[in-house]
Amino acid sequence: MKIDFTQIFMNMECEPMKEGEKAITLKKVATGALLSAFDDERNLAGEEKVKRFNLAAKIQAGDTLDLKTEEIAEIKKLIGKAYTVIIVGQAWAMLEKE
Repeated sequence: MKIDFTQIFMNMECEPMKEGEKAITLKKVATGALLSAFDDERNLAGEEKVKRFNLAAKIQAGDTLDLKTEEIAEIKKLIGKAYTVIIVGQAWAMLEKE
């Protein structure tokens, strides 16, 4: 499925969410989640870490990408672990939109 990673997150007043002067994009959120370490994954295999790194690098290198269902599911799972409700709700909608 094609995903546009330039999509911007909005606050509850429908204004772009920012980190400093830059709007927070799906690209930033997805790569952040993929590159994060989680307490419940202390024994995560090296192969899985490399897989996540490669997916983060792929996202960082492009704006609109054609991703496999499994890749989208992995991104959603990790965003769900890493971020707050306002980010997770919007990210999942962005990742499920066709």
